Amino acid sequence: MTRTEESEYERQRLENIRENQELLRSLNLASETPAVAKVVNKGRAQPRAKRSTSSNSVRRSSTAKKSTGSKGEDGSSDSDAAKGEKDDADEDYGPATKRRRGTVQPTRQSRRLRGESAGEITVAEAEAVETGDFSGLLQTGEERFGSAVAQEAVRVSGHYSGWVEPGVMERLGIRGNAAEAWESEGGGKFSFADPLGTGKKIHKRMTGGQSVARFVAAKLLRKNPNSYFYRHTESGVEQWTGEWTEDERLEFVRVAREFGCGDKWGLFSTYLPHRVGYQCSNYYRQYVIPSGWIIDDNYRIDSAGNAVYVGSHRRSAR
Repeated sequence: MTRTEESEYERQRLENIRENQELLRSLNLASETPAVAKVVNKGRAQPRAKRSTSSNSVRRSSTAKKSTGSKGEDGSSDSDAAKGEKDDADEDYGPATKRRRGTVQPTRQSRRLRGESAGEITVAEAEAVETGDFSGLLQTGEERFGSAVAQEAVRVSGHYSGWVEPGVMERLGIRGNAAEAWESEGGGKFSFADPLGTGKKIHKRMTGGQSVARFVAAKLLRKNPNSYFYRHTESGVEQWTGEWTEDERLEFVRVAREFGCGDKWGLFSTYLPHRVGYQCSNYYRQYVIPSGWIIDDNYRIDSAGNAVYVGSHRRSAR
């Protein structure tokens, strides 16, 4: 990094280093620093060297007892020569030597590593740290983005009022609403312990190695499509991963404007054929709300720009 490219953070860090060095010189401590560092580094490596020397000594002692090697012209034995070679090897390739490995680039970087300023700590943030109460740092969509952005954003109540996308419903033979779909496929009493409504508990050994949730969802295409599409796409349709396209973003916002959003993500995802419900839910919290495209009163934005759920955790089962 060139000096012209240094961030404000880096310039401040270097200035602090210069001030610390001047302070050390004023206290006549600057000349002692290299010596201290040498002692510290030597002390850190010493325990490992002692262990290695001790183990080598035991091995050499055992070898010497068994060896009957001849004496050389200088009176030394073969074992003494071997000892010298071993000591040389320990000196050159001692325990402090480490194998070099390839550098692993971090998948995420802090603001400092990205060269961005961390910003000043506000009075409200300082008070929150002191009291432990961070509720005052949360902002509504209007407070965060301003009235101009809020007027353009889609407003939702946190609930999806639609059903399965009509084309998908027709292709797969799904009934016109949740009650009809449930009853036409055998009915039964729904519960989280018995999501199939059969009166039988699902065990892990019945799932063929997959998770119980995914196993159950696969059996509910026509009976509970919200559960099915939360984890599965339509048969034969590829599930996409990674970044969302602009067309997908626009369709997400369009569906939210027409039917709302915030729950029943499996049903919502039928309008986005290459995504499943949990992907839509994650996208909503991580990108849509923090970007101000949709304003949901069940969410607030914290000082870092993240969506924080503040609504009721009581949701409809189906």
